Amino acid sequence: MFLFWSVFAPAHAESVKDLRLSVNGETRRYVVVTPDGVTTPAPTVIALHGAAQTPESFRAYFGLDAAAAKHGFVAVYPEGEGRTWNDGRPAAMRLKMMLRPGDDVAFLVALARRLAADGIADPNRIYLTGISNGGFMVQRMACEYSELFAAYSAIMSTAPANYKEECQPSKPVSIQFIHGTADSVIGYNGFWTPLGSTLSAPDSARLYAALDGCGPATSTKLPDLAPDDGTTAELRRWEGCRDGSAVELITIERGGHQSPAMVETKPDLATPFLGLRSHDIDAGEEVWRFMSVFGGLPAPAAPAAPPRKPKPKPATSGAAAKPPAPTSGLADGSKPSEAKSPAAKPQGASAAPPATSAGAAASGATGQRGISAQ
Repeated sequence: MFLFWSVFAPAHAESVKDLRLSVNGETRRYVVVTPDGVTTPAPTVIALHGAAQTPESFRAYFGLDAAAAKHGFVAVYPEGEGRTWNDGRPAAMRLKMMLRPGDDVAFLVALARRLAADGIADPNRIYLTGISNGGFMVQRMACEYSELFAAYSAIMSTAPANYKEECQPSKPVSIQFIHGTADSVIGYNGFWTPLGSTLSAPDSARLYAALDGCGPATSTKLPDLAPDDGTTAELRRWEGCRDGSAVELITIERGGHQSPAMVETKPDLATPFLGLRSHDIDAGEEVWRFMSVFGGLPAPAAPAAPPRKPKPKPATSGAAAKPPAPTSGLADGSKPSEAKSPAAKPQGASAAPPATSAGAAASGATGQRGISAQ
């Protein structure tokens, strides 16, 4: 849990807007950070804070703004009702059980649609990340609204055990996990209580890999760029998943209940009690590396060649040739009743990533570090 946060003003230029949105009779708040020089609509990362944080304190701690400025995307920081999120854990395990239960699912759906309608977000490249309580909320949205966001990243949170039966996304989910092995708040190895339980971080990733129909995992040790921080990092990635999706887990050995950072941030007073924070990797950079290869529209099909004019037949040949009979299916072999209208998708929903996305990631050019088989 995160308490007593200080506000940190990043040095790079940007536009910061504190906005409101009415959802089911409640006024909800979100902060939009657009880096200088970014033309909208742009790729957009919605970042969910941990319990008891505000958008300002989370923004100060997380360090996502630096990645947004470097890579040209918009960062959005919504505020959970009561500064917590109504995530997908059993009700008795959620902090919301003691608070007024705001409809956070409806809020995030409306927020994604508003960002697209206002011309801020590219509706095909809206992404969702979060830490701790926010990371659990990310997974709830992945299970219930898998088509709304192009990819997901859950940091310092594992899958609720009830998701083994309850998580039934309508499409493959590209999701990243980042978790420290010494996390004393959300255990890396999962935990059990009479009120509910969570899976381990590796089992959480395996759950989504199974849902996505992925192949075996591959892994690599990441460079120990900050040997004095007491942590090391390992990347495990599942590919060969349906529709070009992917799942990955970055394990921070000896890392605490902290998101890794290589940029300047402003932690709060409670941070030293939450364990070691890795500086070998940066959460903002890793989130963007993973998510940015997903979404976008497929390349437009090449224009069809004009039909050839039939050669004239001799006058003595009789009746002209019959035109070809109309086909009952579509170009891809499906029946007309199986075709889905793009209008059926909710506004802000991401298109399925092109089949080449996973291949591009596997090459190491975009989306993933070089990896070796276990």
